Amino acid sequence: MFLKLKKRLRERLLGRRFRQGIQDDHVAISRLGNLQYHARHPGLVAPGHEPAFHAYEFSYFSQNGEDGLVLYLLSKIGVTSHYIVEIGIEDGRQCNSANLVLNFGWRGCVIESSPAWGGLARQYFAKCGVTDRLRLLNVAANPENVRELLGQAEVPEQADVLSIDIDSFDYWLWKSIDTISPRLVVIEYNASFGPDRSVTVPYGQEGFPLSRYYHGASITALVRLGKRKGYVLAGCDSKGVNAFFVREDLAARAGIVAIAPERAWRPHFRRSRKLSPEQQFRAIAGLPLQQID
Repeated sequence: MFLKLKKRLRERLLGRRFRQGIQDDHVAISRLGNLQYHARHPGLVAPGHEPAFHAYEFSYFSQNGEDGLVLYLLSKIGVTSHYIVEIGIEDGRQCNSANLVLNFGWRGCVIESSPAWGGLARQYFAKCGVTDRLRLLNVAANPENVRELLGQAEVPEQADVLSIDIDSFDYWLWKSIDTISPRLVVIEYNASFGPDRSVTVPYGQEGFPLSRYYHGASITALVRLGKRKGYVLAGCDSKGVNAFFVREDLAARAGIVAIAPERAWRPHFRRSRKLSPEQQFRAIAGLPLQQID
């Protein structure tokens, strides 16, 4: 009883997100401590054991442990251009580009559709002093214009990372990008569609229904698209938000084994507090979805 009261008081005083952030930081520090022993003292590790994919999660700027997972995968497959493309960054303070650009000296192109968020992101990156190597486009990227936008920004064909999070036509946007061949693709999937359905929201409809469960594509649909584009699923973050795809040639060379979507999928950490994934899907079952074979 006392513990429940203590938890409620913390949530009221600090806010749920702030308290969750503290807990996530504590977990990340613990994981990094373990990984340090893995690297420095390999004799401690039982033969044949490998840390779980989630063990590499941590957030310096990212929202859901992506910073750690991106660095882990890049350390396995290597980098060439030190260049990232990210579509959907909000104000830039919690995106997948920030850690690489600000702490590792990368260059990049970031695209944000919202004028308000884009203005804040421009101010933020200017304050950080990286506008000489970061191109910010404040425009809505879509399957028709994204190739032109990447060309205007002079994005190198061998960009190392592509990150997509637009909460709408993510599947169709990735499908249309064929002028670059990123080594690593990070893309949001919709956990409310479940691990087995191969569906995406159709492209071209006017407006979006007001439902947090209706956006993007299922993990299985993205795996099928990735396979056609020459990518394998390396894993998903533990919060049920992002999928990580590595180019097939690099995965084979680095010993990264493709993970089946039903094994990698995780329920969305926030939505599943109140409704199960099946209940979430039933809430949007009448909305249009396109099957991906």
